Amino acid sequence: MSHVDTSSSRRVAVVLDTGALLAKYYRLIPRLDIDTYTTPSAVCEVKDHENRTALAEAIDLGLVKAVAPRQPYVSTVMQAAVKIGSVHKLSITDLDVAALAVQLRSSYPEVVVITDDYELENLLAHLGVSFKPLRTHGIRELRRFIAMCPTCGYVPGKPGEETCPLCGTEISRRRST
Repeated sequence: MSHVDTSSSRRVAVVLDTGALLAKYYRLIPRLDIDTYTTPSAVCEVKDHENRTALAEAIDLGLVKAVAPRQPYVSTVMQAAVKIGSVHKLSITDLDVAALAVQLRSSYPEVVVITDDYELENLLAHLGVSFKPLRTHGIRELRRFIAMCPTCGYVPGKPGEETCPLCGTEISRRRST
């Protein structure tokens, strides 16, 4: 009988965003050498009864682990999102998913995020985290943006910030060269 190494040194971590949870992607992942994660914020975004019930069962059975990322990783990811001009286009859940993936890199040789969200994919690519799209082709190149209020010059620093808190003008964004 051979010994199976179940330490994380040979395992792969897969992190599911809300879209992957809704697609029940966790049912497609082989259990051998793969640990599946998501974040509590992604779990909260699953609203319909059928998906909530299936996800709760998957969590209860240990098929999916819902783990909140630690604050240092959230801060690192937030800084990266601000730097590339995407923070206002990302949700708290997007940032949590990216932060958890970065956090898991210290325990796993490979971490992959399952997402169709182009903004999240771009952030992950800048962070050096692998991703796999579900239904799209995914991003083809890294992008950086300059985001700011065209009226007063305010630079957004919070997720989902669509209007300037100083003057009320819509935040604009252009691609950086």
